[in-house]
Amino acid sequence: MASPPPDNASRSVAKNTMLLTLGLLTGRALGVFLIRKMTPILGTGGMGIWGAAIDISAILQVVTNFGLGTLLTREITRARGMTLPLFWNTLRVRWLIAGLCYLLLLFYVDVSGFGDLARRATLIMGLAIFIEGSSMACDAVLQAHEKVQYQSLGQILSAVVYFVLGWMWLDAGHGLMGVIWANLISRVVRLAVMAPLMFWRTGPWRLRSPDGTPAPDLRWMMKLGFPLFLATTFGIIYTKVDTVMLKQMAGNSAAGIYVLGRRALDMMIILPNIFGTALFPAMARYGMRTSEDAIRLGERSLRLMVTVMFPFTLFLTFTAGPIIRWFDPSVAFADSVTVLMIVIWGLPLQAANIVFNRLLITADREKAFIFIGLFSMLVNVTLNALWIPRYGYYGAATATIISIAVSFLLHMRYLSLARFRPPCRLALGGPVLGTILAWGLTVLIWSLLRPGWGVSWRALPLGGGWVPFLTVSATALVLYAGALALLGVVKPDDLKVVRGMVGRS
Repeated sequence: MASPPPDNASRSVAKNTMLLTLGLLTGRALGVFLIRKMTPILGTGGMGIWGAAIDISAILQVVTNFGLGTLLTREITRARGMTLPLFWNTLRVRWLIAGLCYLLLLFYVDVSGFGDLARRATLIMGLAIFIEGSSMACDAVLQAHEKVQYQSLGQILSAVVYFVLGWMWLDAGHGLMGVIWANLISRVVRLAVMAPLMFWRTGPWRLRSPDGTPAPDLRWMMKLGFPLFLATTFGIIYTKVDTVMLKQMAGNSAAGIYVLGRRALDMMIILPNIFGTALFPAMARYGMRTSEDAIRLGERSLRLMVTVMFPFTLFLTFTAGPIIRWFDPSVAFADSVTVLMIVIWGLPLQAANIVFNRLLITADREKAFIFIGLFSMLVNVTLNALWIPRYGYYGAATATIISIAVSFLLHMRYLSLARFRPPCRLALGGPVLGTILAWGLTVLIWSLLRPGWGVSWRALPLGGGWVPFLTVSATALVLYAGALALLGVVKPDDLKVVRGMVGRS
Protein backbone atom coordinates (compact mmCIF):
# COMPACT_ATOMS: atom_id res chain seq x y z
CA MET A 1 0.00 0.00 0.00
CA ALA A 2 1.36 3.44 -0.88
CA SER A 3 2.37 5.59 2.01
CA PRO A 4 0.43 8.79 2.56
CA PRO A 5 1.95 12.02 1.37
CA PRO A 6 4.40 13.21 4.03
CA ASP A 7 3.47 16.11 6.22
CA ASN A 8 6.05 18.40 4.63
CA ALA A 9 3.96 18.39 1.42
CA SER A 10 0.92 19.56 3.36
CA ARG A 11 3.07 22.14 5.15
CA SER A 12 4.31 23.40 1.78
CA VAL A 13 0.72 23.69 0.56
CA ALA A 14 -0.30 25.46 3.75
CA LYS A 15 2.66 27.87 3.68
CA ASN A 16 2.08 28.77 0.03
CA THR A 17 -1.62 29.17 0.73
CA MET A 18 -0.90 31.66 3.51
CA LEU A 19 1.50 33.66 1.32
CA LEU A 20 -0.96 33.82 -1.57
CA THR A 21 -3.77 34.66 0.84
CA LEU A 22 -1.78 37.57 2.23
CA GLY A 23 -1.32 39.06 -1.22
CA LEU A 24 -4.74 38.45 -2.67
CA LEU A 25 -6.74 39.26 0.45
CA THR A 26 -4.87 42.54 0.79
CA GLY A 27 -6.16 43.40 -2.65
CA ARG A 28 -9.65 42.18 -1.89
CA ALA A 29 -9.78 44.06 1.42
CA LEU A 30 -8.71 47.35 -0.15
CA GLY A 31 -11.04 46.67 -3.06
CA VAL A 32 -13.99 46.25 -0.71
CA PHE A 33 -13.43 49.73 0.75
CA LEU A 34 -13.01 51.20 -2.71
CA ILE A 35 -16.28 49.58 -3.86
CA ARG A 36 -17.97 51.03 -0.78
CA LYS A 37 -16.84 54.50 -1.87
CA MET A 38 -17.78 53.84 -5.50
CA THR A 39 -21.29 52.51 -4.92
CA PRO A 40 -23.07 55.72 -3.78
CA ILE A 41 -21.05 57.84 -6.24
CA LEU A 42 -21.68 55.70 -9.34
CA GLY A 43 -25.20 54.51 -8.43
CA THR A 44 -26.84 51.43 -9.90
CA GLY A 45 -26.20 52.50 -13.50
CA GLY A 46 -22.51 53.25 -13.01
CA MET A 47 -21.98 50.06 -11.05
CA GLY A 48 -23.63 48.13 -13.87
CA ILE A 49 -21.24 49.62 -16.45
CA TRP A 50 -18.26 48.97 -14.15
CA GLY A 51 -19.27 45.38 -13.44
CA ALA A 52 -19.91 44.59 -17.11
CA ALA A 53 -16.54 46.10 -18.16
CA ILE A 54 -14.73 44.07 -15.51
CA ASP A 55 -16.52 40.84 -16.45
CA ILE A 56 -16.00 41.31 -20.20
CA SER A 57 -12.31 41.85 -19.52
CA ALA A 58 -12.26 38.72 -17.32
CA ILE A 59 -13.83 36.62 -20.08
CA LEU A 60 -11.30 37.86 -22.65
CA GLN A 61 -8.50 37.31 -20.16
CA VAL A 62 -9.34 33.65 -19.81
CA VAL A 63 -9.50 33.29 -23.60
CA THR A 64 -6.09 34.98 -23.87
CA ASN A 65 -4.54 32.72 -21.23
CA PHE A 66 -5.33 29.76 -23.50
CA GLY A 67 -5.55 27.31 -20.60
CA LEU A 68 -1.78 27.44 -20.09
CA GLY A 69 -1.58 28.74 -16.51
CA THR A 70 -1.83 25.53 -14.51
CA LEU A 71 -0.24 23.53 -17.33
CA LEU A 72 2.79 25.85 -17.36
CA THR A 73 3.17 25.26 -13.62
CA ARG A 74 2.90 21.50 -14.15
CA GLU A 75 5.42 21.35 -17.01
CA ILE A 76 7.99 23.51 -15.21
CA THR A 77 7.51 21.43 -12.04
CA ARG A 78 8.34 18.35 -14.09
CA ALA A 79 11.31 19.92 -15.94
CA ARG A 80 12.67 23.11 -14.40
CA GLY A 81 15.46 23.24 -16.95
CA MET A 82 12.84 24.14 -19.56
CA THR A 83 11.58 27.24 -17.70
CA LEU A 84 12.67 29.74 -20.37
CA PRO A 85 11.27 28.06 -23.51
CA LEU A 86 8.04 27.15 -21.74
CA PHE A 87 7.62 30.70 -20.43
CA TRP A 88 8.50 32.38 -23.75
CA ASN A 89 6.20 30.23 -25.85
CA THR A 90 3.37 30.84 -23.39
CA LEU A 91 3.83 34.59 -23.79
CA ARG A 92 3.85 34.33 -27.59
CA VAL A 93 0.60 32.37 -27.62
CA ARG A 94 -1.07 34.79 -25.23
CA TRP A 95 0.00 37.98 -27.01
CA LEU A 96 -1.23 36.64 -30.33
CA ILE A 97 -4.64 35.72 -28.92
CA ALA A 98 -4.86 39.00 -26.97
CA GLY A 99 -4.54 40.95 -30.22
CA LEU A 100 -7.35 38.94 -31.81
CA CYS A 101 -9.52 39.34 -28.70
CA TYR A 102 -9.10 43.10 -28.69
CA LEU A 103 -10.18 43.32 -32.31
CA LEU A 104 -13.24 41.26 -31.38
CA LEU A 105 -13.93 43.64 -28.48
CA LEU A 106 -13.82 46.66 -30.79
CA PHE A 107 -16.41 44.99 -33.02
CA TYR A 108 -18.60 44.00 -30.05
CA VAL A 109 -18.89 47.48 -28.53
CA ASP A 110 -19.77 48.91 -31.95
CA VAL A 111 -22.61 46.49 -32.69
CA SER A 112 -24.03 46.29 -29.14
CA GLY A 113 -25.18 49.88 -28.81
CA PHE A 114 -22.84 50.86 -25.96
CA GLY A 115 -23.10 54.44 -24.74
CA ASP A 116 -19.97 56.59 -24.81
CA LEU A 117 -19.10 56.00 -21.14
CA ALA A 118 -19.64 52.23 -21.34
CA ARG A 119 -17.63 52.08 -24.57
CA ARG A 120 -14.63 53.92 -23.11
CA ALA A 121 -14.68 51.91 -19.86
CA THR A 122 -14.92 48.58 -21.70
CA LEU A 123 -12.15 49.33 -24.20
CA ILE A 124 -9.73 50.58 -21.54
CA MET A 125 -10.36 47.52 -19.35
CA GLY A 126 -9.83 45.41 -22.47
CA LEU A 127 -6.19 46.56 -22.57
CA ALA A 128 -5.67 44.63 -19.34
CA ILE A 129 -5.66 41.35 -21.25
CA PHE A 130 -2.19 42.11 -22.65
CA ILE A 131 -0.79 42.98 -19.22
CA GLU A 132 -2.47 40.19 -17.27
CA GLY A 133 -1.49 37.55 -19.82
CA SER A 134 2.16 38.36 -19.06
CA SER A 135 1.62 38.66 -15.31
CA MET A 136 -0.14 35.32 -15.07
CA ALA A 137 2.71 33.62 -16.95
CA CYS A 138 5.02 35.00 -14.26
CA ASP A 139 2.59 33.70 -11.62
CA ALA A 140 2.80 30.19 -13.09
CA VAL A 141 6.62 30.21 -13.07
CA LEU A 142 6.78 31.43 -9.47
CA GLN A 143 4.25 28.81 -8.38
CA ALA A 144 6.21 26.02 -10.08
CA HIS A 145 9.36 27.12 -8.26
CA GLU A 146 7.34 27.66 -5.05
CA LYS A 147 8.39 31.32 -4.85
CA VAL A 148 4.90 32.67 -4.32
CA GLN A 149 6.14 35.33 -1.89
CA TYR A 150 7.15 37.45 -4.90
CA GLN A 151 3.73 36.94 -6.43
CA SER A 152 2.20 38.13 -3.17
CA LEU A 153 4.46 41.20 -3.09
CA GLY A 154 3.33 42.21 -6.57
CA GLN A 155 -0.30 41.73 -5.61
CA ILE A 156 0.02 43.83 -2.46
CA LEU A 157 1.73 46.75 -4.22
CA SER A 158 -0.78 46.56 -7.06
CA ALA A 159 -3.68 46.64 -4.59
CA VAL A 160 -2.26 49.67 -2.81
CA VAL A 161 -1.83 51.55 -6.09
CA TYR A 162 -5.38 50.68 -7.20
CA PHE A 163 -6.86 51.78 -3.88
CA VAL A 164 -4.93 55.06 -3.61
CA LEU A 165 -5.42 56.14 -7.22
CA GLY A 166 -9.06 55.03 -7.30
CA TRP A 167 -9.87 56.89 -4.07
CA MET A 168 -8.03 60.06 -5.16
CA TRP A 169 -9.66 60.14 -8.58
CA LEU A 170 -13.14 59.53 -7.17
CA ASP A 171 -12.59 62.46 -4.81
CA ALA A 172 -11.35 64.53 -7.74
CA GLY A 173 -14.64 63.92 -9.56
CA HIS A 174 -13.40 61.56 -12.27
CA GLY A 175 -16.08 58.98 -11.36
CA LEU A 176 -16.15 55.69 -13.22
CA MET A 177 -13.24 56.46 -15.54
CA GLY A 178 -11.00 57.30 -12.59
CA VAL A 179 -11.60 53.82 -11.16
CA ILE A 180 -11.08 52.16 -14.56
CA TRP A 181 -7.73 53.89 -15.14
CA ALA A 182 -6.61 53.12 -11.59
CA ASN A 183 -7.37 49.45 -12.21
CA LEU A 184 -5.31 49.37 -15.40
CA ILE A 185 -2.33 51.18 -13.88
CA SER A 186 -2.30 48.84 -10.88
CA ARG A 187 -1.93 45.86 -13.22
CA VAL A 188 1.10 47.48 -14.84
CA VAL A 189 2.62 47.93 -11.38
CA ARG A 190 2.11 44.24 -10.53
CA LEU A 191 3.94 43.11 -13.65
CA ALA A 192 6.74 45.65 -13.18
CA VAL A 193 7.37 44.39 -9.63
CA MET A 194 6.95 40.66 -10.19
CA ALA A 195 8.79 40.05 -13.47
CA PRO A 196 12.27 41.17 -12.30
CA LEU A 197 11.92 39.10 -9.12
CA MET A 198 10.89 36.08 -11.18
CA PHE A 199 13.95 36.32 -13.44
CA TRP A 200 16.20 36.81 -10.42
CA ARG A 201 14.90 34.02 -8.18
CA THR A 202 13.76 31.26 -10.55
CA GLY A 203 15.10 29.46 -13.58
CA PRO A 204 17.47 28.27 -14.92
CA TRP A 205 16.86 30.65 -17.82
CA ARG A 206 18.43 28.68 -20.66
CA LEU A 207 17.18 27.47 -24.01
CA ARG A 208 17.89 23.79 -23.46
CA SER A 209 17.85 21.45 -20.50
CA PRO A 210 21.14 19.88 -19.30
CA ASP A 211 20.29 16.57 -20.98
CA GLY A 212 19.87 18.26 -24.36
CA THR A 213 16.07 18.08 -24.50
CA PRO A 214 14.93 20.40 -27.31
CA ALA A 215 12.82 23.40 -26.50
CA PRO A 216 9.06 22.92 -26.94
CA ASP A 217 7.83 24.81 -29.98
CA LEU A 218 4.78 27.03 -30.34
CA ARG A 219 2.70 24.30 -31.94
CA TRP A 220 3.35 21.98 -28.99
CA MET A 221 2.29 24.68 -26.51
CA MET A 222 -0.94 25.35 -28.37
CA LYS A 223 -1.70 21.64 -28.60
CA LEU A 224 -0.99 21.27 -24.89
CA GLY A 225 -3.24 24.14 -23.87
CA PHE A 226 -6.11 23.70 -26.33
CA PRO A 227 -8.29 21.36 -24.19
CA LEU A 228 -8.01 23.64 -21.16
CA PHE A 229 -8.44 26.69 -23.38
CA LEU A 230 -11.85 25.41 -24.45
CA ALA A 231 -12.72 24.36 -20.92
CA THR A 232 -11.66 27.59 -19.21
CA THR A 233 -13.33 29.69 -21.90
CA PHE A 234 -16.60 27.84 -21.46
CA GLY A 235 -16.11 28.05 -17.68
CA ILE A 236 -15.54 31.81 -17.50
CA ILE A 237 -18.51 32.42 -19.77
CA TYR A 238 -20.84 30.50 -17.49
CA THR A 239 -19.53 32.34 -14.42
CA LYS A 240 -19.32 35.88 -15.89
CA VAL A 241 -21.78 36.13 -18.77
CA ASP A 242 -24.75 36.74 -16.46
CA THR A 243 -23.70 40.35 -15.78
CA VAL A 244 -23.21 41.04 -19.48
CA MET A 245 -26.58 39.47 -20.35
CA LEU A 246 -28.32 41.43 -17.60
CA LYS A 247 -26.82 44.68 -18.89
CA GLN A 248 -28.02 43.94 -22.42
CA MET A 249 -31.45 42.54 -21.49
CA ALA A 250 -32.44 44.50 -18.39
CA GLY A 251 -30.27 47.65 -18.39
CA ASN A 252 -27.36 49.10 -16.45
CA SER A 253 -29.31 49.54 -13.20
CA ALA A 254 -30.36 45.88 -13.01
CA ALA A 255 -26.79 44.86 -13.74
CA GLY A 256 -25.55 47.20 -10.98
CA ILE A 257 -27.88 45.65 -8.38
CA TYR A 258 -26.73 42.19 -9.43
CA VAL A 259 -23.03 43.17 -9.43
CA LEU A 260 -23.14 44.35 -5.82
CA GLY A 261 -24.99 41.23 -4.66
CA ARG A 262 -22.72 38.89 -6.58
CA ARG A 263 -19.48 40.64 -5.58
CA ALA A 264 -19.31 38.70 -2.30
CA LEU A 265 -19.10 35.40 -4.21
CA ASP A 266 -16.45 36.80 -6.56
CA MET A 267 -14.41 38.01 -3.59
CA MET A 268 -14.79 34.92 -1.41
CA ILE A 269 -14.06 32.43 -4.19
CA ILE A 270 -10.51 33.73 -4.13
CA LEU A 271 -9.94 31.74 -0.91
CA PRO A 272 -10.40 28.26 -2.42
CA ASN A 273 -8.67 29.47 -5.59
CA ILE A 274 -5.59 30.38 -3.55
CA PHE A 275 -5.65 27.01 -1.84
CA GLY A 276 -5.94 25.22 -5.18
CA THR A 277 -3.04 27.21 -6.61
CA ALA A 278 -0.82 26.41 -3.64
CA LEU A 279 -1.92 22.77 -3.65
CA PHE A 280 -1.16 21.98 -7.26
CA PRO A 281 2.68 21.79 -7.32
CA ALA A 282 2.63 19.24 -4.47
CA MET A 283 -0.20 17.29 -6.10
CA ALA A 284 1.68 17.24 -9.42
CA ARG A 285 4.79 15.83 -7.72
CA TYR A 286 2.85 13.09 -5.96
CA GLY A 287 0.90 12.31 -9.11
CA MET A 288 4.23 11.47 -10.76
CA ARG A 289 4.85 8.84 -8.05
CA THR A 290 1.54 7.10 -7.38
CA SER A 291 -2.07 8.04 -7.92
CA GLU A 292 -2.87 6.91 -4.37
CA ASP A 293 -0.69 9.65 -2.88
CA ALA A 294 -2.27 12.35 -5.05
CA ILE A 295 -5.79 11.09 -4.24
CA ARG A 296 -5.00 11.04 -0.53
CA LEU A 297 -3.72 14.61 -0.67
CA GLY A 298 -6.82 15.57 -2.67
CA GLU A 299 -9.12 14.03 -0.05
CA ARG A 300 -7.44 15.93 2.76
CA SER A 301 -7.61 19.16 0.76
CA LEU A 302 -11.28 18.67 -0.11
CA ARG A 303 -12.18 17.82 3.47
CA LEU A 304 -10.45 20.87 4.94
CA MET A 305 -11.76 23.15 2.18
CA VAL A 306 -15.41 22.22 2.69
CA THR A 307 -14.98 22.23 6.47
CA VAL A 308 -14.22 25.95 6.27
CA MET A 309 -16.41 26.98 3.37
CA PHE A 310 -19.79 25.45 4.22
CA PRO A 311 -20.39 27.14 7.62
CA PHE A 312 -18.81 30.32 6.28
CA THR A 313 -21.40 30.32 3.49
CA LEU A 314 -24.21 29.98 6.02
CA PHE A 315 -22.76 32.88 8.01
CA LEU A 316 -22.64 35.09 4.89
CA THR A 317 -26.25 34.17 4.11
CA PHE A 318 -27.37 35.33 7.55
CA THR A 319 -25.37 38.57 7.36
CA ALA A 320 -26.21 39.48 3.74
CA GLY A 321 -28.35 42.46 4.82
CA PRO A 322 -25.68 44.25 6.88
CA ILE A 323 -23.05 43.48 4.22
CA ILE A 324 -25.02 45.16 1.42
CA ARG A 325 -26.14 48.07 3.62
CA TRP A 326 -22.50 48.69 4.56
CA PHE A 327 -21.76 49.35 0.89
CA ASP A 328 -24.85 51.51 0.36
CA PRO A 329 -27.76 51.88 2.83
CA SER A 330 -30.10 53.34 0.22
CA VAL A 331 -33.12 51.45 -1.08
CA ALA A 332 -31.60 51.48 -4.58
CA PHE A 333 -29.53 48.40 -3.72
CA ALA A 334 -32.04 46.67 -1.40
CA ASP A 335 -32.58 43.78 -3.83
CA SER A 336 -28.84 43.07 -3.79
CA VAL A 337 -29.40 41.42 -0.40
CA THR A 338 -31.51 38.63 -1.88
CA VAL A 339 -29.09 38.25 -4.79
CA LEU A 340 -26.25 37.74 -2.31
CA MET A 341 -28.24 35.21 -0.28
CA ILE A 342 -28.76 33.13 -3.44
CA VAL A 343 -25.40 33.31 -5.21
CA ILE A 344 -23.23 32.78 -2.12
CA TRP A 345 -24.27 29.11 -2.07
CA GLY A 346 -22.08 28.63 -5.08
CA LEU A 347 -19.07 29.06 -2.76
CA PRO A 348 -18.81 25.53 -1.27
CA LEU A 349 -19.60 23.93 -4.63
CA GLN A 350 -16.98 25.98 -6.42
CA ALA A 351 -14.47 25.26 -3.64
CA ALA A 352 -14.93 21.52 -4.21
CA ASN A 353 -14.68 22.03 -7.98
CA ILE A 354 -11.25 23.63 -7.55
CA VAL A 355 -9.86 20.54 -5.81
CA PHE A 356 -11.51 18.27 -8.38
CA ASN A 357 -10.03 20.41 -11.16
CA ARG A 358 -6.47 19.96 -9.83
CA LEU A 359 -7.00 16.22 -9.47
CA LEU A 360 -8.15 15.88 -13.07
CA ILE A 361 -5.11 17.80 -14.30
CA THR A 362 -2.84 15.63 -12.16
CA ALA A 363 -4.48 12.60 -13.76
CA ASP A 364 -3.77 14.08 -17.24
CA ARG A 365 -7.50 14.25 -17.99
CA GLU A 366 -7.61 17.87 -19.18
CA LYS A 367 -9.92 16.95 -22.08
CA ALA A 368 -12.69 16.28 -19.58
CA PHE A 369 -12.87 20.01 -18.94
CA ILE A 370 -14.11 20.64 -22.46
CA PHE A 371 -17.41 18.88 -21.87
CA ILE A 372 -17.66 20.08 -18.25
CA GLY A 373 -17.21 23.70 -19.30
CA LEU A 374 -19.33 23.45 -22.44
CA PHE A 375 -22.31 21.78 -20.78
CA SER A 376 -22.20 24.10 -17.73
CA MET A 377 -22.00 27.12 -20.05
CA LEU A 378 -24.98 25.95 -22.11
CA VAL A 379 -27.02 25.42 -18.95
CA ASN A 380 -26.11 28.87 -17.64
CA VAL A 381 -26.70 30.79 -20.87
CA THR A 382 -29.98 28.98 -21.55
CA LEU A 383 -31.32 29.59 -18.04
CA ASN A 384 -30.24 33.24 -18.12
CA ALA A 385 -31.92 33.74 -21.49
CA LEU A 386 -35.16 32.23 -20.13
CA TRP A 387 -35.16 33.70 -16.63
CA ILE A 388 -33.66 37.20 -16.93
CA PRO A 389 -36.66 38.57 -18.91
CA ARG A 390 -39.04 37.09 -16.32
CA TYR A 391 -37.17 37.18 -13.00
CA GLY A 392 -34.37 39.69 -13.63
CA TYR A 393 -31.34 39.49 -11.35
CA TYR A 394 -32.96 36.78 -9.20
CA GLY A 395 -33.17 34.56 -12.26
CA ALA A 396 -29.51 35.26 -13.06
CA ALA A 397 -28.49 34.40 -9.49
CA THR A 398 -30.39 31.09 -9.56
CA ALA A 399 -28.94 30.21 -12.96
CA THR A 400 -25.46 30.73 -11.52
CA ILE A 401 -26.05 28.24 -8.68
CA ILE A 402 -27.54 25.61 -10.97
CA SER A 403 -24.68 25.84 -13.46
CA ILE A 404 -22.06 25.54 -10.69
CA ALA A 405 -23.90 22.47 -9.35
CA VAL A 406 -23.89 20.95 -12.85
CA SER A 407 -20.14 21.53 -13.05
CA PHE A 408 -19.70 19.88 -9.64
CA LEU A 409 -21.57 16.73 -10.69
CA LEU A 410 -19.64 16.49 -13.95
CA HIS A 411 -16.30 16.83 -12.15
CA MET A 412 -17.33 13.96 -9.87
CA ARG A 413 -18.30 11.85 -12.88
CA TYR A 414 -15.02 12.32 -14.74
CA LEU A 415 -12.93 11.70 -11.62
CA SER A 416 -14.76 8.41 -11.17
CA LEU A 417 -14.05 7.43 -14.79
CA ALA A 418 -10.37 8.28 -14.29
CA ARG A 419 -10.29 6.28 -11.01
CA PHE A 420 -8.97 9.44 -9.37
CA ARG A 421 -11.95 10.45 -7.24
CA PRO A 422 -11.13 10.90 -3.56
CA PRO A 423 -13.49 9.52 -0.90
CA CYS A 424 -16.19 12.18 -0.64
CA ARG A 425 -18.67 10.92 1.94
CA LEU A 426 -16.80 12.32 4.92
CA ALA A 427 -15.19 15.23 3.07
CA LEU A 428 -18.53 16.58 1.80
CA GLY A 429 -21.11 15.12 4.16
CA GLY A 430 -19.18 15.67 7.40
CA PRO A 431 -19.05 19.50 7.27
CA VAL A 432 -22.69 19.68 6.14
CA LEU A 433 -23.91 17.46 8.96
CA GLY A 434 -21.61 19.20 11.44
CA THR A 435 -22.99 22.60 10.46
CA ILE A 436 -26.60 21.40 10.80
CA LEU A 437 -25.94 19.89 14.24
CA ALA A 438 -24.02 22.92 15.51
CA TRP A 439 -26.55 25.47 14.29
CA GLY A 440 -29.50 23.39 15.46
CA LEU A 441 -28.08 23.11 18.99
CA THR A 442 -27.18 26.81 19.00
CA VAL A 443 -30.74 27.82 18.10
CA LEU A 444 -32.17 25.44 20.69
CA ILE A 445 -29.86 26.68 23.48
CA TRP A 446 -30.35 30.40 22.96
CA SER A 447 -34.06 30.16 22.19
CA LEU A 448 -34.44 28.68 25.67
CA LEU A 449 -31.92 30.87 27.48
CA ARG A 450 -32.58 34.19 25.73
CA PRO A 451 -35.85 34.06 23.77
CA GLY A 452 -35.77 37.85 23.43
CA TRP A 453 -32.70 37.71 21.23
CA GLY A 454 -34.77 36.44 18.32
CA VAL A 455 -32.52 33.55 17.30
CA SER A 456 -34.17 31.36 14.67
CA TRP A 457 -33.26 28.66 12.17
CA ARG A 458 -33.12 31.28 9.45
CA ALA A 459 -31.42 34.20 11.17
CA LEU A 460 -28.68 35.36 13.50
CA PRO A 461 -29.70 37.99 16.08
CA LEU A 462 -28.66 41.06 14.09
CA GLY A 463 -30.92 43.67 15.63
CA GLY A 464 -30.03 43.33 19.30
CA GLY A 465 -26.48 44.65 19.34
CA TRP A 466 -23.05 43.05 19.35
CA VAL A 467 -23.45 40.90 22.48
CA PRO A 468 -26.21 38.59 21.15
CA PHE A 469 -24.61 38.44 17.69
CA LEU A 470 -21.12 37.54 18.93
CA THR A 471 -22.40 35.19 21.64
CA VAL A 472 -24.55 33.15 19.27
CA SER A 473 -21.83 33.11 16.58
CA ALA A 474 -19.18 31.97 19.07
CA THR A 475 -21.50 29.25 20.40
CA ALA A 476 -22.10 27.92 16.90
CA LEU A 477 -18.36 27.94 16.20
CA VAL A 478 -17.52 25.98 19.36
CA LEU A 479 -20.29 23.46 18.75
CA TYR A 480 -19.15 23.09 15.14
CA ALA A 481 -15.61 22.26 16.27
CA GLY A 482 -17.07 19.66 18.63
CA ALA A 483 -19.25 18.20 15.87
CA LEU A 484 -16.23 17.92 13.56
CA ALA A 485 -14.31 16.02 16.24
CA LEU A 486 -17.28 13.77 16.98
CA LEU A 487 -17.82 12.95 13.30
CA GLY A 488 -14.10 12.46 12.67
CA VAL A 489 -13.99 15.14 9.96
CA VAL A 490 -10.84 16.79 11.29
CA LYS A 491 -8.30 14.16 12.23
CA PRO A 492 -5.26 14.30 14.54
CA ASP A 493 -2.92 14.27 11.52
CA ASP A 494 -4.65 17.37 10.16
CA LEU A 495 -4.10 19.23 13.41
CA LYS A 496 -0.45 18.15 13.46
CA VAL A 497 0.06 19.52 9.96
CA VAL A 498 -1.56 22.83 10.89
CA ARG A 499 0.58 23.14 14.06
CA GLY A 500 3.71 22.33 12.08
CA MET A 501 2.83 24.87 9.43
CA VAL A 502 2.20 27.58 12.00
CA GLY A 503 5.48 26.79 13.70
CA ARG A 504 7.46 27.09 10.44
CA SER A 505 5.69 30.02 8.81
